[in-house]
Amino acid sequence: MNKKAQGGEIIVYAIVFVVLFIIGGIIGSLSLPEFSGRFYISGLVFSIFGTGAGFVIIKLISHH
Repeated sequence: MNKKAQGGEIIVYAIVFVVLFIIGGIIGSLSLPEFSGRFYISGLVFSIFGTGAGFVIIKLISHH
């Protein structure tokens, strides 16, 4: 794969991550009880699992 294609793929993942972060933050703000940083924590969790990285991390941890 050439470097230009890899760069485009990374940009797409970054855009998807940011969009999912915002959506997850809004969902977390509406559904979670009041605590400091709930927008960021819920947005981060939502976007990590939305992009599939969370499942990769769990798979790596469970094999050790």
